[in-house]
Amino acid sequence: MAIPAMAQDMTVGVSVDDWFKYKNRVTRWESEEPFLWEGYMGPLTLADNQTNFILYTVTDITPVEGGANVTFTITYDWENGSVTEGTLVEPVSTANQNLLLIGTDMESGDMVSDTYSFFGMMDYPVRTINSTIDREYASGTRETNVCEYTVDIFGTLYDYVYQWDKATGIRVYYESGGDVAGFGTPYNYTVTSELLETSVTEWTVIPEFTGVVMLSLLIAITIPIVIHKRKTLKY
Repeated sequence: MAIPAMAQDMTVGVSVDDWFKYKNRVTRWESEEPFLWEGYMGPLTLADNQTNFILYTVTDITPVEGGANVTFTITYDWENGSVTEGTLVEPVSTANQNLLLIGTDMESGDMVSDTYSFFGMMDYPVRTINSTIDREYASGTRETNVCEYTVDIFGTLYDYVYQWDKATGIRVYYESGGDVAGFGTPYNYTVTSELLETSVTEWTVIPEFTGVVMLSLLIAITIPIVIHKRKTLKY
């Protein structure tokens, strides 16, 4: 028996002036056309491949029925040296469609976004927390909520993966992809967005075995190898 997901009031786990820095990148692009050719229509943007990072800063939190509206200033740091800004108002409720931020401490089966129609052309399903996993960071393990689903858009199946930090509700990882054949030249793609840094002071975002941790690990591995090599050469 299928049990429908239940809507619930969501609690915001971020504060004004909190910021979150992401790296977006296209990890797979297979097409006869170059990336985002002239006349391209689809889910990808230049920001997915031509930014050093994208910074989201919380500037306002307004309570509403079912949760709150959280306003972010978005700063795009482009590879060509320019910087641009935008604004995102994120409804932290089941009306959320962007899913950058969800409620705190949500559990498996909880609804994060109700079904909705995109301009009457395609229908998105109800999206719920599928599972909670442990995600490793330099500062330790943090519980992470996961949602994975597939949606049919004009005959193309798109796969989505979302991961949110359970304590704050902020998205730490996003992945989507599909084999698109319905819009001119066919193309296959995968795009990811991963949290790089945050101002949340108790949380070091750098994943385990990367950055300083990886450097320390490499040094620890390299020194014995060098010593062993010198001993071998000596004798």
